[in-house]
Amino acid sequence: MLDKKTVLILGAGASCPYGYPSGAHLREYICLSTNNPTMKELFLALDGENRLRDFRKKFEDSSTKSIDLFMARNPKLAPVGKCIIAFEMFRAESRSLFRERVEWEQGRRKRFQEFRSLEWFLNYKDFQGGDWYSYFFDRLTTGITGIENLPDFSKGEITFITFNYDRSLEYFLYESFRNSFLDIQETQIIQCLKSLRILHVYGQIAPLKWQDSTQGVDYRPPINASLLHSASLNIRTIYEEQQNPELMAARDLISQADQIFFLGFGYAPENMEVLGLSGLIPAGNCCVYGTAFGWREKELIRVRNKIKDVLKANEIVFKHKERVVIESMDCLELLRNYL
Repeated sequence: MLDKKTVLILGAGASCPYGYPSGAHLREYICLSTNNPTMKELFLALDGENRLRDFRKKFEDSSTKSIDLFMARNPKLAPVGKCIIAFEMFRAESRSLFRERVEWEQGRRKRFQEFRSLEWFLNYKDFQGGDWYSYFFDRLTTGITGIENLPDFSKGEITFITFNYDRSLEYFLYESFRNSFLDIQETQIIQCLKSLRILHVYGQIAPLKWQDSTQGVDYRPPINASLLHSASLNIRTIYEEQQNPELMAARDLISQADQIFFLGFGYAPENMEVLGLSGLIPAGNCCVYGTAFGWREKELIRVRNKIKDVLKANEIVFKHKERVVIESMDCLELLRNYL
């Protein structure tokens, strides 16, 4: 277990190693993907193909990088956008992979990069980055050798605040614990995992069965119109989020942190604003780390300055350079270096 109060703030890039799209890649899927065989279920959920075409056309021509921001600017189109997001999340879920299969799939895709087509273009960016879920699970369970020992998350030493709609982290943790501690009753494992705070800032497409025995949905379910419609109701836009009581809990946890990790985060101003980070980061020994995978040096300088501007109420944090580390590396590399 970790010996410091740790808050991990997840953006779309945190799920990319497992087959989920980044924000920019999600835009490409929405604007360019047209021939998926399960697309008819999306048409049904939207009551017709015209609404989908209209949304795609307007979103593409808007040049807005984030579908979340596009929906916030155009609330009348939000119901359509939420159905589309739900469809893309379940579609990514159906092809997602974990553990050793992540590296295997990345290697397979590199070997077949010569097949250049629209489908190749949309798919080759999937499974980007190292398997940080497995690394984090290993850190959580290091030193546990007994057959009946589980980590204690009840003290709130570890918290996830995620901007993602997907359920990959919850699914991975449940499967890992369930298969690592076979002699422990499932109810104990579920109780353990429910004490681990994972706050979805913009909602989650659906709870898993272990999270909610009545409303829960299996991982990789068959995609149908009913599922997409119900999942879309669980998705919130940026300004709808302001009314979410979980947001206050997230801010409170940030204010108590000893170390904060931004993983796969794009540092969009609207997302920083939602968190209300200005004035929240505790002064003293709190350290802030973040990924900026594939960014150029000038881009890194801009985002470092952006975070310093947002957190200027706590200038003591920045008296030493090592207190704020934003590097062009993936989630796994950042955690291995600084966690």
